[in-house]
Amino acid sequence: MDRFKKFEKNNIEKILKENFTKLMPTFYEMESTFLAGVYKRYGDLEGGNIVIYFARDLHLEILRKRENDLSFDLSLDMFWSNHKNIKQGKKKIISVSKETGLPKETTRRKIISLIKKKHLRKEEKNRLFWEPASEHKDTYLKIIGEQINSLSKFILEQAKLLQLSVPLAKIEREIKKNYSFYWYHFLTVQLQYIRFWQTRLNDLEMLLIGLQTIIQTVNYVNRKTENGFFANVKIQKNIDFKEANISATSVSEVTGIPRATCIRKLDKFVKMKVLEKDSDSKRYFLKLNQTTLNPMLEGDWLKQKISILSEFSSIIMRGLNR
Repeated sequence: MDRFKKFEKNNIEKILKENFTKLMPTFYEMESTFLAGVYKRYGDLEGGNIVIYFARDLHLEILRKRENDLSFDLSLDMFWSNHKNIKQGKKKIISVSKETGLPKETTRRKIISLIKKKHLRKEEKNRLFWEPASEHKDTYLKIIGEQINSLSKFILEQAKLLQLSVPLAKIEREIKKNYSFYWYHFLTVQLQYIRFWQTRLNDLEMLLIGLQTIIQTVNYVNRKTENGFFANVKIQKNIDFKEANISATSVSEVTGIPRATCIRKLDKFVKMKVLEKDSDSKRYFLKLNQTTLNPMLEGDWLKQKISILSEFSSIIMRGLNR
């Protein structure tokens, strides 16, 4: 296989399908870090999802500067300077609703809230822009740094499977150096992933909360077994999943979601038979049987996720192997 052919989307997708159990811990940690960062920054994931849409399109406009100037700096260091000099396109509520998967009325309400909180700006003729106030810019680099680190760890695990020797620091440098290029594609992946779960759960906080129970279970089982989380797509029979429990307090601390809300959402998962709750400790754990996986761990969403990820992974692997 030639130097670049192994980084083509179809080959990446095949490798992800065959090795996804090995990638689960870093994938779920990456998603948790990204969504928790969005929640803490914007106060809710629906509003944050809207900002992701605006930010994705802004990165595309920055990328287009390369069409006329191949030396144009796309780095993270130059991001706010590039942001200031980019003319953002007009956005319609119906377009935002379609891209995010949020109902039109919810989208309208969240946009009004984001304007009041100074994350979005509105001009004449209802033109909307992602232009956060200076106080919001102060936390941006810290949160983005955490997200780049968790993304890089996920990419590192894939690189190992592709027999590509690359240190974590190099991956982080590559992303930061060409930030708007990679972040445009990464936010495209996130919009697709979030929209997929928005249509199924209709509650993005439940996605972030559910991820914490999955991470707890995956890490616990990987410590207990040689074959990882799955063995031929069936659950290991000698594992007591009740031991892989998590408290509402822990979920709240990781996600930033208030504890009372976490309890309410976790109890909703119990009613959906996704989780079980220990009557004594009041802790939660994934509801799994001996032959089938929890609906949050298999089915159409897994195929969808691998398809979404493989295209992005192909892009970044080729960048690392230039």
